[in-house]
Amino acid sequence: MSTFFGKRKRSPLLCLDKEENTDEKRIDIPFVDNEPFRKMLIRQIEYTTLMIIQKICSGEFPNVFVPSNYDKIESLEYDNDVNESDGKTLEFDETESAVNTTDNMDFCRKRSKNKLALMMKVMAMSHRLLITNTTITRRSFYYDLKNDIAGILVPTQKYIDVAVYDVAELLDCAPWDLGFIATSKGLVAGNLTLYFADNQTIDCNVPGGALIPQTISNVISIRAKARFVLIVEKDTIFQKLLEENTAELLCCILITGKGYPDIGTRTLIKLLSEKLNIPMYIIVDADPFGMDIMCVYRFGSSTLSKRNDSLACPRIRWLGIHPSELSVLGVKTSSLSERDLSKLTSINSRYYMTETLLRQTRIMRRGKAEIEAVSSFCRNFLTATYISLKIKGNDYI
Repeated sequence: MSTFFGKRKRSPLLCLDKEENTDEKRIDIPFVDNEPFRKMLIRQIEYTTLMIIQKICSGEFPNVFVPSNYDKIESLEYDNDVNESDGKTLEFDETESAVNTTDNMDFCRKRSKNKLALMMKVMAMSHRLLITNTTITRRSFYYDLKNDIAGILVPTQKYIDVAVYDVAELLDCAPWDLGFIATSKGLVAGNLTLYFADNQTIDCNVPGGALIPQTISNVISIRAKARFVLIVEKDTIFQKLLEENTAELLCCILITGKGYPDIGTRTLIKLLSEKLNIPMYIIVDADPFGMDIMCVYRFGSSTLSKRNDSLACPRIRWLGIHPSELSVLGVKTSSLSERDLSKLTSINSRYYMTETLLRQTRIMRRGKAEIEAVSSFCRNFLTATYISLKIKGNDYI
């Protein structure tokens, strides 16, 4: 924690306002034709399905290999109607190593038979989606199966999520390449307009923020006027910052993934980072799960380790809330739970952890606090004081 808080002599908001005016940027993005890849994936599904059917018809077990630790993971992307507590109760398990091992299915077991049947259902639907060049939410597909004879295969939506990842691994593609997407949940606000290949336009300067679509890969142009991008962990804080008129006063773009972010939110952040070339900051709770969410944005996830090049955004800087500043700010902390301690142990073991980050985890063991504990100091404290001072003082990790 820097001593910048103790040295403030003038309004940090005024300091930022006195800076040079930010020019509006209009950036065109070359359209990528995915037609060859889509046709290749269609052929691959047909070939894989044919091989499985031929094996079964000849009385042999089909050689289907799936990731050995997919049984242990939770869904990476969450729908609004199943997301609770800003996503923290439904996180995927970052304690797992990157998915790089496979197991052969034992079809003598009922569980494996059901798994293969569900994978075939997923491939059949993906084949239809790719041929028609359309998409479907995994939530919608779950209810479609739940309401027919295949309902026994999907006790919960997690089974759909895992099956989609299994098929993606089998076909060596990204899960979203199959046409299955998560229900949009991330929000973006500020002086930003997105233009899509299908002539759709999303103006993000709207009350409450604009919903981030899952089709960010179809963006062909961006218009933006901002000094930086600020990612906030929770929707409650995102809405509070909108009430404080943060986007306009600090000339920034606000984004929230409402807890653990979905693919659409991560893809948009990656796109803005590469195209706008402006600072990227994030504010999360000063607890193990808040830090974990920061790491997902910045370093990527083990669940989608093969796709981290297109999703992780290493330029993001952790603006707060830092465990090291809680005592300086006089924030009351609470003890870590067993679940918190387990998550913290997992974080400490990751390859990208630097000594600076490890210092924060050591301090975090003394107690945790939410962003609200800082934002409640006084009216507009986050916008007028906390964010402004920390950016002006380069107080980030």
